Amino acid sequence: MSLQKPLISEKAIYTQSLGKYTFVVDKDANKDQIATEFKQVFGITPLAVNTVTIKGKVKTNWKNRRPINKPNVKKAIITVGKDKKIDMLTLKNEK
Repeated sequence: MSLQKPLISEKAIYTQSLGKYTFVVDKDANKDQIATEFKQVFGITPLAVNTVTIKGKVKTNWKNRRPINKPNVKKAIITVGKDKKIDMLTLKNEK
């Protein structure tokens, strides 16, 4: 399964209104695999799939003063038509 989880951030929530959904995906998955799995899971054919690999950070464990290397993360930004929405991923911003 190449789609691991949806990515929830301020920018990801904003881009949902533009028809773009962001997911954390498997590092070895390519755009075709991501598109076919997205279509199988949600029943919507994506217009475009963009992928970005984010380099893992080096954190410091201050208890024993050793660095901790966080893994690299690959995310996919999947564009669908503006008239199509995924209700379970769309967060309602109520004020």
